[in-house]
Amino acid sequence: MQTLHVAKTLVFAGALGLLANACSRAAAVRSEIEAQIALSIDATRRQDIDAFMAGFAPELAVVASDGDQGSLADLRANTLRDWAIIPRTRDIWMRIDSLGPVGPDTAVVYTDQRWDRLMLERDGVTRDTVVTTQKHRELWRLTTAGWRRGRVTELGGTVVVNGKPYPQ
Repeated sequence: MQTLHVAKTLVFAGALGLLANACSRAAAVRSEIEAQIALSIDATRRQDIDAFMAGFAPELAVVASDGDQGSLADLRANTLRDWAIIPRTRDIWMRIDSLGPVGPDTAVVYTDQRWDRLMLERDGVTRDTVVTTQKHRELWRLTTAGWRRGRVTELGGTVVVNGKPYPQ
């Protein structure tokens, strides 16, 4: 009976060790991904397209709320188009809400984003204050350059223009 108790204790201790290693790995991955998100947010503030695009894997897929899907080239073109009418970002942040499964070279990350910016109307002079929120499910991949977004799925958010909800 004593031997069985010792064996159970050793199995339990081994399981705790594996769990601690998995938690430690998840914490390290989260930290690395948070650093990449911070670089992306900084690149958006500065409208540095090369720094912004560096945070995405070459095989990137972006899936909009309506199911429309875009590639890395689409993201670049759309970002440049959007930035052309954004004279100033007033505030922007993105945070990790939670991690899904974290594997050796992939991680599922749920994020929440808020972006407050001035946008030009069609006349090119009039400025509107636009605040958007968006939740994402992101699949991150470990590449030779580090953790990069491989797939981003929009889960929904809000748009407010000049303090009034904008219908989507």
